[in-house]
Amino acid sequence: MVTTAAHKLATTLKKEFGEDSVMMASEMKRYPAITSGSLALDFAVGIGGLPTDRVIELAGAEGTGKTTLALLVMQQFLAAQPDRAGLILDLEHKLDSDWLKFLLGDDLVENRIIYIQPDHIEGATNILKKALASGDVCCAILDSIGGAPTIRRNDDAQVASFGGNSQGAGEFARAAATFSAKYQCLTIGINQVRADMSGYNRHMTPGGMAWKFAVALRLLLKRITKSTVTQKVNGEDCVIGYEVACKVVKSSLSPQGRTASWWFYNVPTEEYGFGIDTLEEIIRLGILTNVIARKGGWYHHPLLPEDKGEHKILGRDRLMEHIRSDVELQAALSKEITANLAEHASDVAPISNPDDDIEDKSHFAKINVANL
Repeated sequence: MVTTAAHKLATTLKKEFGEDSVMMASEMKRYPAITSGSLALDFAVGIGGLPTDRVIELAGAEGTGKTTLALLVMQQFLAAQPDRAGLILDLEHKLDSDWLKFLLGDDLVENRIIYIQPDHIEGATNILKKALASGDVCCAILDSIGGAPTIRRNDDAQVASFGGNSQGAGEFARAAATFSAKYQCLTIGINQVRADMSGYNRHMTPGGMAWKFAVALRLLLKRITKSTVTQKVNGEDCVIGYEVACKVVKSSLSPQGRTASWWFYNVPTEEYGFGIDTLEEIIRLGILTNVIARKGGWYHHPLLPEDKGEHKILGRDRLMEHIRSDVELQAALSKEITANLAEHASDVAPISNPDDDIEDKSHFAKINVANL
């Protein structure tokens, strides 16, 4: 390689400003995306998962599973990067250790996740910068933007203070964008949807414009009230799961406006598990993409057990149980399905105007496993 004046200058600047800050353009690092836990969402984002070096927003009304989804994403990132840690900045001071252990497991909670209760958004910004600069954090969660207190207040609550939350959130976002990219960390900001009193149904969230500009990806979650699963709990019919639709309302990574959907279970059961129903998604999207062939009650795929000279299983429940028990099969099917999703884009995650609200109707692809 020819050493140019630019190479010499870059070497000089590296000595003063650090290896991570200065490089030749050809040396810019590119990191593979890591799955969100949903095949449909990975496709909708456009890069095959969530970015490992950006700031993203998960927004939605109460009860849409924002915090749970963020934590499950953190679990995916920790599994993919076993030598690194997770950071939770709980500005609302609401998380419970028993719930975290149930959701993520004792090992992650005790050994790999740092939990912090900042007093205000400004303190959270300082903590995030120091933690990310260590290079040890692969995923950070701020919960939440709308609930973030700010130091920009007088000690007397009767003295007015305007714009403190937006200023604090904007400073956090700018710092997070810089440090997330420089030290390869996904930073997730959880936000709340505010009612649009004008009646235009615009996507309105706290944090001000600086926050909205700084994040690379904004995802809007909506609970579809017309698609629910109920079971009897202590003799009463209770909703244990529901469809979640997730719209990409802003993206600097790929075209925006796609809406993905999945079943989400907020009550753990033996039949459905907890969180995103990945098994249902594998079967539903597998059939849609023809990765899994369905002939009557039989399901065919080369990796399924052989029966009378064909690799097949009779019945959805038996197929579900077989896939559940074979992690390698899950991975193989997921990879094959992902490779074929683009051919069925309008069914998997259709595009619409990013500014339009998510309709309260089922957004699933043509094939819904629950009806098979």
